[in-house]
Amino acid sequence: MATIKILGWFLFPAAALAVVLLVAPALAAADPARPHAAAAQMAAECETAGIVPGSVAVISTSNLAGAVSGHTIRFQLCPYPDRAAAAGGEAGPPVYPDSISLLWDQFYLHHPEEKGIVLTAAGAGKSWPAAVPYSSRLCYSTLQGEGVSVKFADGDGLNGLIPAAARNTPLTLQFALPETAGMINPFFTEEYRWRIALHYDRGDYGDAYTATVKTPIVAPPLTSTAGIRLSPNVGPPGTTVTVVGHGFPSLSPVQSVQVDWISVPPHDLASTDDRGQFRMDIIIPDLDYGRHLIQVEVAGITAAIQFTITNSDTLGAVAIPTAEAIQNLGDNLVRVFHFDPNYNGWRFYDPQVPEVSTLTYFGNLGCYWILVKEPGEAILNRRTRNLTCQPDGKCWNFIVW
Repeated sequence: MATIKILGWFLFPAAALAVVLLVAPALAAADPARPHAAAAQMAAECETAGIVPGSVAVISTSNLAGAVSGHTIRFQLCPYPDRAAAAGGEAGPPVYPDSISLLWDQFYLHHPEEKGIVLTAAGAGKSWPAAVPYSSRLCYSTLQGEGVSVKFADGDGLNGLIPAAARNTPLTLQFALPETAGMINPFFTEEYRWRIALHYDRGDYGDAYTATVKTPIVAPPLTSTAGIRLSPNVGPPGTTVTVVGHGFPSLSPVQSVQVDWISVPPHDLASTDDRGQFRMDIIIPDLDYGRHLIQVEVAGITAAIQFTITNSDTLGAVAIPTAEAIQNLGDNLVRVFHFDPNYNGWRFYDPQVPEVSTLTYFGNLGCYWILVKEPGEAILNRRTRNLTCQPDGKCWNFIVW
C-alpha cells in the first residue's frame, strides 16, 4: 500500500540524476514557487492530509470464490497540522476532500450505486450514502477498478470531523457493503485489490491520495470439474466469441449463458456430447471496457471465465512511446514526470539516462510535468503547447496529454 500526493520532485538536473541512479524513482523536494505543485512524499507518515499509511483493512463475511459476500472497508484520514500546507508548500487553510471513492477489482456487482453502500464516520454518528457510480477523472483516467463515490457538499459535517493539529488522532471511516447487496466474489483464487481514493477539485488538475489493500479469495470445496475456455478472450463489444466447455454432464442442453448480469443466447442451441463437451458462439454485449464474467450453466452446474472488453475506438491510439511523444522538444527537454495511479507512484523520463527511466509511454488524458531549459513552443500530441519559465528561471510546465 502507498499513500501519494500530486505533484512533485522538482530538482535541478544534476541532483535529479543522482537521485535517479540511487533510488529511482524515489521522491525528493518540491518546488515551492509553483502554486499548484504539492510535494510528493512517499514516506510512511501523514503529511498535510490523506490516508494514514497501513490503515486500510477489509472484513468480509465470506472469502470463498464465487460466493455472495458482504464487506466492510475501514481506513483512517490523517489529521491536519497546525499550519496546513496548501499546494506549493505555502501555508494556508486545510484542503478537504471533495469526494471519496471505493474501488474494487473483479468483484461483481451490477449498479453498485443502488445497493445501499454507506460511508460512516466511526463514533461520530455521521454517514453518507455512496450513491454515485465511480467515474474516471482528469489525470486519473487509467485508475483501474469499479466502484462508488461519496460527494461532499459544503456543511455536510465531514470537514468538522477531520481533526486539526493533533497528528495522533486520525479520523476512522468505513464503507459498509451489505451482504444483501449481492456482490459476488471473484471466481478465481488469488488476492484481489480494494482501493480508497480521495479527490480534490481545485486548480487545473486534481489532487488525489490513494491507498490499496488486498484480500485473498480461496477455492470452495471441489464439486465439479466443469470448465469453459474462450477464443478470443479479449475484444470490443460485438466480438464473436467461441465458448468451449468440458467436464459437464453428458447429453445435456446449455441452460443459460451470461456476460455479467446480461443473458446472452448462443447463435445456435447447444448441448453437451457423450463426453460432456460443447462448443458454441456468442456475441459480446455493449458493456464498458474492462474485465467481465462469462458464466455458462449446464444441468445445474455453472462454470465461469473472464473476458476483457476493449475500447475499439481508442485502444492502441492512447499510448505513445515516450521518446516519440516528446521528440519535438529536442534538446530543450530536461525531464518529464507522471504519476501512475495504478502503480501508486511516480514515473520519470530523463534523456540523459533513458536506460533507467521508468516512463515508457504517454497516455491519453494523462497529466505530465515537463521541465525545459528555456521557454518556447512545441507541438505535443497534435497541439501547440506554450512552454514557459517562472521569473526565477524554473521551467516546469504542467500539461494534459
